[in-house]
Amino acid sequence: MSDQAIYLAALIFAAILESGTGVWLLRRRPADKEWTDRIPRHKKAGAVLGFLALLWCVPHAEPIVFNWMLPLLYPAVVVFTVLGWFFLDYLLSRALGGLFILSAYYFVYSAFTWHTPYLAIFSILYWILGIVGICFSGKPCWMRDLLRKCCDSPRYRLIVSGFLFLLSAASILAAVLTGGIAR
Repeated sequence: MSDQAIYLAALIFAAILESGTGVWLLRRRPADKEWTDRIPRHKKAGAVLGFLALLWCVPHAEPIVFNWMLPLLYPAVVVFTVLGWFFLDYLLSRALGGLFILSAYYFVYSAFTWHTPYLAIFSILYWILGIVGICFSGKPCWMRDLLRKCCDSPRYRLIVSGFLFLLSAASILAAVLTGGIAR
């Protein structure tokens, strides 16, 4: 599978996740607040997503670590996942933040590599996602607060869901235009 095919598949997969999350957020109501408050602290999902985020970091770390550290990178992923399970609070929020940051980097970098049309708009939308990831990683309680606001306020629900739908549409459009279907 070529790098461009992986990029296009990742765009479609991201678009599906973004629209699914947008629909899920549109369905939140004040009665759901107690249930959604527990989501950012979910340990099992956070450990799985954190493990995947750490695995994704290994190829980025290989060029910058010392040679003696290379065989330790994959065992470090396992060790830090276990340490995160025991010592981090808001594990899902932190893991999602890391995945948002990595996704933003990957999609913007790949968009430059594969000359995606409307690159400026696409990049800005994914940079916003990366900034949200930085916020969720640095202040993980902000994910809980955002979910609370989405439960309480129809305006917040529409804004956050609208952004996710816009990001999903941009991802699909980028996949179609970069894939050569519209050319």
